[in-house]
Amino acid sequence: MERKVYVKSLARISACHPDPDYSGMFSVMEARRMSRLMKRALASSQQALSQAGLAVPDAVITGTGLGCIENTEHFLKSLTGISDQPLRPTHFMQSTHNTIGSLIAIRLGCHGYNATYSQGAVSFESALLDAFVQLQMGLLENALVGAFEEMTPDFAAILAKTGRTGAVLPDGRLSETAVSMVLGTSPEGALCELAAVTLCSPAATGHLTRSACMARYGDNFCLSALGICDAVDLLRKEHLEMVRFVNDHETTQATTELKSVCGK
Repeated sequence: MERKVYVKSLARISACHPDPDYSGMFSVMEARRMSRLMKRALASSQQALSQAGLAVPDAVITGTGLGCIENTEHFLKSLTGISDQPLRPTHFMQSTHNTIGSLIAIRLGCHGYNATYSQGAVSFESALLDAFVQLQMGLLENALVGAFEEMTPDFAAILAKTGRTGAVLPDGRLSETAVSMVLGTSPEGALCELAAVTLCSPAATGHLTRSACMARYGDNFCLSALGICDAVDLLRKEHLEMVRFVNDHETTQATTELKSVCGK
């Protein structure tokens, strides 16, 4: 029998959710070696775990479209001579997509399942689906699922040339995402039930869509994670029984269904 899956907690950093104070989270040496995205990933993960009353999750599953692109750019610019900065091993080592999930697991001391999904606009739903299925089947009791995306001025300029200007918000800020969720199989203290995660469902209709979220957060590969957070808020604030979020990206689609928890 498949078990039900619940959203136990969530934490986010975006254009509408400012960065926390990092001064007490990392040493000076750690802060110097970490990119902004990595700081956000660690901070949001710790916040979500704290809210859920969990120290170490059974699994760390992340989704990211571009990975640590800032470090990638630094390394390539130094390698090609575009930048006069010397090659730094740190930029190379921290330029891969799975760097984020690995860093979170090392920081938490989590030796369990660890996976990173880089599937464009459905990177987060791919990670969410992995955790959802494993929790349903009883392979995990809980999981930390994250969506992390950064944008750089250079990459935003490239997107602008293709007509995609949503990467830069009207106030000049870049569109970025850092979302962490703790999923579990116990309804106690849960925000809502994660009822379904479906990839490739372009015909679905929903209460919220990715397109509508772009006006608030701008556009990036993990925008849908912020949309799902908004769906959780809508479900709870409006006392609805079910909310469906549709990631209506032009090339890849996904649908996430959330249900209220009885008695909440």
